[in-house]
Amino acid sequence: MSTLPPISVGAVTLPFQIEVTGGSAPTVAAVFALLAVTMALSLLITVRLVRGYARTSARPLLLLAVGLFLLTAAPTIVQLGFLNALAAPSAHRMVLVTTAKLAGLLTILYTIHQ
Repeated sequence: MSTLPPISVGAVTLPFQIEVTGGSAPTVAAVFALLAVTMALSLLITVRLVRGYARTSARPLLLLAVGLFLLTAAPTIVQLGFLNALAAPSAHRMVLVTTAKLAGLLTILYTIHQ
């Protein structure tokens, strides 16, 4: 475990009291930054697909939006948001994340073969 160093903003120093496990503090910060970028891109694409569905009423666009959300954004939300806050066991987290990914893949596969 390591602790992030204090950050100086002008004359003010902000101490971090965050402990990280699984690597150095910069590595963990990079992983969270990449997760944020991945989440933002997946939500942006999902919104574009939903807007396309609203404009054209083409059901495959809606199914692709649902599948993409379940494959990318939902597992991240489940893993970082809900279950870390609730301190759920990692086995429960893994089952929910894998189920969301599988549902997303099956939805996309259904859309492709429709």
